[in-house]
Amino acid sequence: MKINRFKSFFLLPALFMGITLAGCSNSEDIVDEQTQEGMGSVSFTIKEKNYEPVEEVAGTRAAAPEKPEIQDLGDGWLAEVSLVPDTTHVVEPKAKTRAIYTPTHYTIQAYQGGVKKGELKGTFNGANFTPDAGQGKSIILPHGTYDFVCFNDKVSANGTQFTVNRADAGTARFTVKRGVVINQDPKQFVDFEMKHAGAKVMGNLVFVNCKMEGVITGNTGFGWTSGIAYKPAKSEEALKYTVETLPNKLPETMVYDMSTDSYTYPLMGQDSKSFDVGGNVPGMGSVGGKTSIPNDYNYTGYWLPNSDCANLKLTFTYGELYGRDLVGKTIKVPTHKLVEANKRYMIYVQLYMGYMYLYSDGTAGPRSKNPGKTPIGVVIDPYDRLAVALNDAPAPSWGVQWSSTTSQASSDVCLNYKHLFGGLYGRWGKTDDSNRSNSSAIQLALNYYQTVGFGSNSYGTFFNPSIFWFVPTLRQFLDMGVNLGRLPYRTMNKDYSRDFEYLIPANAPATGFSGANPTFPAMDMTRFNKAFTDVGGTAPTGVYWTDTECQDGSSFQQAQISVNSTSFGFQLGDKTIPAKVRPFIRY
Repeated sequence: MKINRFKSFFLLPALFMGITLAGCSNSEDIVDEQTQEGMGSVSFTIKEKNYEPVEEVAGTRAAAPEKPEIQDLGDGWLAEVSLVPDTTHVVEPKAKTRAIYTPTHYTIQAYQGGVKKGELKGTFNGANFTPDAGQGKSIILPHGTYDFVCFNDKVSANGTQFTVNRADAGTARFTVKRGVVINQDPKQFVDFEMKHAGAKVMGNLVFVNCKMEGVITGNTGFGWTSGIAYKPAKSEEALKYTVETLPNKLPETMVYDMSTDSYTYPLMGQDSKSFDVGGNVPGMGSVGGKTSIPNDYNYTGYWLPNSDCANLKLTFTYGELYGRDLVGKTIKVPTHKLVEANKRYMIYVQLYMGYMYLYSDGTAGPRSKNPGKTPIGVVIDPYDRLAVALNDAPAPSWGVQWSSTTSQASSDVCLNYKHLFGGLYGRWGKTDDSNRSNSSAIQLALNYYQTVGFGSNSYGTFFNPSIFWFVPTLRQFLDMGVNLGRLPYRTMNKDYSRDFEYLIPANAPATGFSGANPTFPAMDMTRFNKAFTDVGGTAPTGVYWTDTECQDGSSFQQAQISVNSTSFGFQLGDKTIPAKVRPFIRY
């Protein structure tokens, strides 16, 4: 009797957000049948892999998003649409490894010259392999060259043809190894890397400058696994839409012929799903409480290879946001991409609403619905009720000092570029309340109420704050660039802040800022400028203070954003050298 070791390796599929997991190994000694000289006792190593990104991310720093297609939907709506090949917009936790404890049944067949020479069927469960009744525990083959096929029960076999239906594309596993030389006595291993027969196609609809108010409808999980269920708070904003492919464009069946080593797709069909905005996110909250809805992970489809992503479209069937109708607006995938087995694709749609304005009576909305009112600011974020002034704060042409002293003014200064651009929220570095009056720039912004006749000349109290004009933080200035000028950013996840980590210079020091400088990508400056000039304002241009303090060595400086004809720029400013002030307000 010969002793052979049958090894099984598994990667447990993760179902949440496409998380890719690495594998762990288990083994068991199994007794084979009698072998003779010139015969090989063939056992198999199996690895199960989860869906992989089409392209791996180089390094740890996020790449800037690829250039998307801009689609004008009418009525002021724009959509940026891109087919994202990896995790550019979605952060995935580090993979964990563990064994599979759910029984999984596989069939392995050996072919030579198109003729089946052996077969092995059995169930894998953790470290255990149990052959089917009447089956051996390995395949005994004469020395020679063979083709092997391995598949689970979601693949149907008929002679040398193997068929997968689209309904099983997410669970069917199938792989072929051709030209394997069997020439070792008394035993030999053949390893299989079992991949999904289909591809995973996902959709993410992002409400860039029009995130809506949600109401918490329930809680799920406990502790680290806690989450909240939510839906839009306003009935008119309970958006409905369909995601569908064109008719007769999506392969419904895939047939692989072992004898010809070829694939065919004899039946074509269509996928169509309907969605309501809402869902679940990690976190905790009281039922009836409020939350923001910045995006909606919607479509997930499992497609067979040879399916073209360009056949997918999204159409709104109900709802409006902030008084702007969306019904009938259709968004199409611009990129022709035939999906591959076991690959993961993200169709990323960024939705931009047309301009909204803050008026001198404290109301906000589009110009078309507010005739006769005097605009005083451009709304950056209607959910957070954040707006930017139509003009710079009145000051000499060369600007105003931040303060007459260069000493530290905030208790949580930014120490490096990671603090400024990385992480979930970045570090604010905002001037402490006790030091506000020492800043000439902050006082200039506060006095902007005198120019427009709206706002307060004081901050109020913690429990009863006033509506006042202020100098924005760096993050707020960047959000203006995103919402008005389509400055790229990286979406972390639902309800997480925007991440500008791609702006961190490659040569950024671990501490301080010297010797490195961020490079901003081009923005849509036409759209950015028109937000101001369409109502008689002046678009920002030049160098502006932000209320974000940075420490570089022993020097305390203010982060500044420069606005030019193509994009933004970043620099650290000496507090005593003048720059401009563009006031912001929470109305």
